[in-house]
Amino acid sequence: FFQTTLKMSKDTETIAATLVPGKTRIRDTDGFVATVRYVGPVASAKKTEEIYAGVEWDDATRGKHDGSVISRKTNEIVRHFRLKYPSVIGGSFLRLKTVDIGVELSLKLIQSRYVDEDAPLVAPNNILPFSARTSSGRDKPIEFLGEMKVRKRQQLEDLDDISLRGMGISKGAYGEERELLTKTFEHLRELDVAGNLFSGWEDLFAVLLTFPHLRWFSFASNKIQDIPPQMEVKEGGFGKLRVLNLNKCSIDSFRTVEMLDKICPNIEELCVAFNNFSDMNEGGEDADGVLLPVEPLNGFRHLVHMDFSACNLSSWSSQVHRLAHLPKLKALMLDDNPLTDAIIDKSKSEFQTLENLQIAGTAIDSWAGIQSLSHLPNLKNIRFRKCPLTDIIGSGEVRAGTIARLPLIQILCASKIAEKERLEAEKRYVSNVSREMLQLTKNYNSSKEGGNEFSVIKAFKKLGLDEKYPRFEELVTKHKEAMIVSDSGMGGGTISQNALNVTITSMAAESCTNEPLIKRLPASLKVGRLKTMCARAFGLDVDLQILHFRSEGDDLPSPMDDDENTLAYYGVNDGAEILMNEINVKAQKAEDAKRKEARKREVEEQEQRSNVIHSIRHSEIRAQVAGAEI
Repeated sequence: FFQTTLKMSKDTETIAATLVPGKTRIRDTDGFVATVRYVGPVASAKKTEEIYAGVEWDDATRGKHDGSVISRKTNEIVRHFRLKYPSVIGGSFLRLKTVDIGVELSLKLIQSRYVDEDAPLVAPNNILPFSARTSSGRDKPIEFLGEMKVRKRQQLEDLDDISLRGMGISKGAYGEERELLTKTFEHLRELDVAGNLFSGWEDLFAVLLTFPHLRWFSFASNKIQDIPPQMEVKEGGFGKLRVLNLNKCSIDSFRTVEMLDKICPNIEELCVAFNNFSDMNEGGEDADGVLLPVEPLNGFRHLVHMDFSACNLSSWSSQVHRLAHLPKLKALMLDDNPLTDAIIDKSKSEFQTLENLQIAGTAIDSWAGIQSLSHLPNLKNIRFRKCPLTDIIGSGEVRAGTIARLPLIQILCASKIAEKERLEAEKRYVSNVSREMLQLTKNYNSSKEGGNEFSVIKAFKKLGLDEKYPRFEELVTKHKEAMIVSDSGMGGGTISQNALNVTITSMAAESCTNEPLIKRLPASLKVGRLKTMCARAFGLDVDLQILHFRSEGDDLPSPMDDDENTLAYYGVNDGAEILMNEINVKAQKAEDAKRKEARKREVEEQEQRSNVIHSIRHSEIRAQVAGAEI
C-alpha cells in the first residue's frame, strides 16, 4: 500500500510539473476538453495538501463554478482562477489522476486510426455482430456491404488525405519519429488535426514540418492563441500550403493574421472564424507613442476565400475595409459579427473581385447598408438573414427587397434567383416606394400631371427620396404598371389594384382530389381571411389548416404561419401556388409535449445557476460583514 501511494504521488507530481496554467490543454475520462487555469491546493477540499488542476471547459455546461470556492476553514470565498470566457459554471477542479494530457503524434497513432487490409473483418458474411430491435420486439440483423472496398480505399500508403480529429494529440513529432513520418507520408496532401490538445504555434509548425507537402491543413479548435512576438518565424517556410483552417483557436490579435501572409505566402483559403479580432481597427503606435492610421491589409496576393465569422468585428469602415483591396478575394464570410450597415465607397474601387458575401447574424438594421452593396461590381451570391432588419419584416419581403436593390446578384441565401422572381421583386419595390410617396404628401397626385412615369420621377426627386431609393427612377420606367397612384391626392387606388393571381391547392386527405381554386387576391389579404376562404372551398376547419406557398422555381414551399400577416408580408407573388394542408394533431401534441419538457429542463438549469450565484453572493456578503465587524 505504501509503495502504491508513493508511486501515485510521484505520478501526480510529474503531471503537475507538466501543467502550465493558461496554456496546457487536457481532457477528462469522458473526452471533454479544457484549458488548465490553475495548479495547486483547493480551499474547499478535504485534503488541503492535495494538488488539483483548475480548468476552464470548452463546453461551459460541463463545469460547476467560476473558479472560486468557499473555504472549509474560514467559510469565505476564495478565488483560485478566473475564466477567460465569462460563465457562472464553466470551471472545475480535477484530481490529477483523472487528467489526460494527451499523446504525441506518431506513426503508431496514425495506424491505429486506419485498419490494415488483412485485418479481421468487422462484418463477416456482410453481417455486423449486433442487431436492431424492431417495433414488434424482434431482433433484426444489420448488414454491412462493401467493407473490403471501403478498406482498400483507406490504406495509408494510398491515401493523400488523413483525418486525426479529436484523438487527444498534444505534441508534434520530433527527431527520428518525425523523420519516419516524413518519409512514410511523402504523398500526403491534406491533413485534419482539428479538436486535439495542441496549445501553441510551435505545435502547428512542428506538424507542418513533419508533412512538408501539405496543401490543405485544418488546425481548428486547438487553443494555440497568438503568435508570440519573440517567436522566430521563417518567412515563406510553408509556401506549398493553399488552405489553412484556424477556426476556434483563441486568437486575440489581428497581428497574427497579418503574419500568416509571411509564413504561408501562397495561401488561397484562410478560415479564422470564432476568434477575436476587435483590435483590427488599431493602427499601432510610432516611436513617440502616437497612434498610426489604420492601413489596408497588404500581402495575401493569392487569397480567394476568407472566413471572419463571429470574430467580434463591429465597424465596416475601420475593420472590414482593411480587406477591401486584396487583389483576388472572391468570397468573404462575415456572419455573426456585430456589424452595422455596410459602407462601400464606389469611388475607391473596393472589393472589386468579390463574388460571394455572407452577412447573416449581423447588426444591419436598415436597407441603406444593403443598397450600398450594389456598388460591388462582381457580387453574385449573398447570404443575409437573422439581423434586426430581417427580424421586423417577413422573410418574403426581405428576399424581394434584397433582390430589387442588388440587380447583379444571382443567388440569395443559397437559393437561385429566377428571372420571374426578379421582375416581381422590382415591381414590389416600385409599389412600396410609390406608397411611401403617397404617405409623405397629400400633394402628390400623378393623375393631375398626366399620370405618367416622368411626373412620378419629378415628384420623387422633389420629396428627396432619390438617395434612399436609388433604383426607383430606373425601375418606375420599366414597371410603371406596378406604381400606386392617388385618385384624390390621398392614398387610394392603384393601376394594377395591387392584386395577385394565385392557385390554391388542397393537400388534405379529404379534399386533395378537389379542383384547385384560381383566384385574384389583394396582396393586403391576411392569412386568416385566406384560411376562411379555404374552409368554405375545401371543408377543412380553419384551426386544422396549415398554409404554404411556392413560386415558380422554388425547391421547397415557404410557410405562412401567422394569421395576422398579409400575403405581401410573406412575399407571395403573382402566379404563386398556395398549398393547404391538414395539421397532424397527434404529431402536434407530441411536439408540444417535447417543447414543454425542454422548457422545463431549461427552467431547472436556470434555477440551478441562480442558486449558485445566490450562494456565492450570500457568502460574499457574510465575508464583508465579518470584515466590517473586525
